[in-house]
Amino acid sequence: MRFYILICLLLSSFASAQQSNSVFDPAAKVATAQLLSTANGVNGATVLSMGLKIILDDEWKTYWSSPGLAGAPPSIDWQNSENLANVEWLWPIPQRMMVYDIETYGYKHEVIYPLQVTVEDPSKALTLQAKTTMLVCREVCIRAQVNLTLNLPATDPSIDKASSAQLKAYVGNVPVDISATPASLQQLGWDSQSSQLVIEVAGLTEPVVDGFVEGVDFTLFSRPEITQKEGVTRLIMAVEDMAGTPARLEPDQSLKVTLTSMQGGISFTDNIAPTAIEQTLPSWIYMLLLAIAGGFILNLMPCVLPVLSIKLLGVVESVSESNAQRRVNFLLSAAGIFVAFWLLGLLFIGLKYFGIGFGWGVQFQSATFLLIMIPVLVLFALNLLDKFDVQLPQSLMDKISGSNKGHFYQGIFAVLLATPCSAPFLGTAVAFALAGSGWQIMVIFSGLAFGLSLPYLLIAIWPNSVKIMPKAGLWMIRFRQFLAALLCATLVWLVWLLQAHLTMLLWTLFSLLICAMVILLIVRPGPRALVTTFTVYLLLANTIILSPASVAEFSGEKIASTSAIKWQVFEPEKIAGYIAEGKTVFIDITADWCITCVVNDRAVLQRSDIIKLLNADNVVVMKGDWTKPDKQIETYLKRHGRYAIPFNQIFGPALPQGKLLPELLTKEAVRVGLAQAGQ
Repeated sequence: MRFYILICLLLSSFASAQQSNSVFDPAAKVATAQLLSTANGVNGATVLSMGLKIILDDEWKTYWSSPGLAGAPPSIDWQNSENLANVEWLWPIPQRMMVYDIETYGYKHEVIYPLQVTVEDPSKALTLQAKTTMLVCREVCIRAQVNLTLNLPATDPSIDKASSAQLKAYVGNVPVDISATPASLQQLGWDSQSSQLVIEVAGLTEPVVDGFVEGVDFTLFSRPEITQKEGVTRLIMAVEDMAGTPARLEPDQSLKVTLTSMQGGISFTDNIAPTAIEQTLPSWIYMLLLAIAGGFILNLMPCVLPVLSIKLLGVVESVSESNAQRRVNFLLSAAGIFVAFWLLGLLFIGLKYFGIGFGWGVQFQSATFLLIMIPVLVLFALNLLDKFDVQLPQSLMDKISGSNKGHFYQGIFAVLLATPCSAPFLGTAVAFALAGSGWQIMVIFSGLAFGLSLPYLLIAIWPNSVKIMPKAGLWMIRFRQFLAALLCATLVWLVWLLQAHLTMLLWTLFSLLICAMVILLIVRPGPRALVTTFTVYLLLANTIILSPASVAEFSGEKIASTSAIKWQVFEPEKIAGYIAEGKTVFIDITADWCITCVVNDRAVLQRSDIIKLLNADNVVVMKGDWTKPDKQIETYLKRHGRYAIPFNQIFGPALPQGKLLPELLTKEAVRVGLAQAGQ
């Protein structure tokens, strides 16, 4: 997919326009260009300070010396200039920009490229004829040319104060060579096993906020993970090719590296040397224990209430069974949980191998998955209400009844409904697993399965423990009705999630159909009602899945409009700029299907004292909506070693590398994070 987008961008860049003045394509009117000079005359100077100024409309952008996976830097043909010996380009620090899921480096709104112009004869006038070629992009790219002219007489002692003031800011933003600073390069290493570049620099006087690498075409060096220890700053960058797969660098490859800070940056060029990045992750035993704890806590999360209901019902109904049969039932449920987690693990391994994005609980982004789960929940709820007195196929009865197969499928069902939740410890364990190899994923997912199935296993070991339950009686009918109500609440939640995928009219019709379907099957259970309702449901579901026109596109502003917090759309490329302005940035990545996210929002973020902190003038709040697939959010989470939400992060002048907050937010964690970022 990434390769296809790159080809489209490349083809779109062939559209060009030529003109003789300073305005680009007159039809698009997206950019203007101008040559600036600090001096109004040559005045005997050998080198003159000049600049190429580009002003861009709206969200149009142009590029740095190394544009990233797409784009091209500007160039100037100086032919027909008089008294010109040489021109040296200087490149201000760029920002990271996204076009679809392609990361590029460049500038928006306005940029001045400083130029060091060397004259042949300082006693003569200088005439510049600059045929400038510039690629400017938004959804499409325009390769435009403009002819610029600048004449400087041999003598004119005056200074162009306006041009000098404009150039000063951009010249100060040009990285300086490391040899002119107290810093020194300790290592430029390449770990071929993990396709990661490691950079170590000592003696830096400013904290590093980002890093850019030049020297390899069509290769992406990710935003670095930055750590500092004993005066040495270490950056680790993952390296990918155009297809999004791990890239390979040649031995002794020469690279130019630019490290940026809030006050500018430094640059250096060196050859890479083979290295092995030692594992800084916690021990396997520790991570496996986290996985077990996270899996067990899933049993207590709100999204697993239907699963708990099925467990409790199984305990009540197993009182009359033998210990041996009781043990088998609970072991089968535990086996279903293990099999479901192993299948998830194999799915993630396959997606990772083919470079396809994935994450914990992302199946709830799919309208197809929701449409499949809804009738399954209806069947479970009706079974609890004893409405299946009709003769169904035996295979279906096995799946929804209390048979051995039914216990096994209950375990699988438990995992499916547990995945929208990110319990404490679970996010850390999943990130550890998905960042590793295939066998590492399987080991950690086995730990999660063990944690989630622990109640089953304990009852299987001590089957007599169910004898503490009350004896069978009328209360069991009421209890089954209560559990059916819990499943119906989950059904309502799944139907509500579909509103992110449908037009409001279609979602309303679908909701009414589900209500009518459930009422009919409760009031008049029977083969005819069952066949009729499910036939209508299948027809509507098929229409929704196969008809793209039925899908409504919702923007991220939907969430912001219903909140007292002044949310902005999630744009990670703007974070560095806000930090440079001395502002604190609070990031919240959420989704409608993420129950833990909803809990965080209502229990913490929507509290009046927290709202006041987040709406402060020096705080910028960004919300990313992952209800539906979003490549930018997926890539951002991956770079920070996360594959699950909720995800909350705080940046600021004192936290330029950012601070991750716990999955379950507390008001104290938000207060402390904001205070630390603004120190």
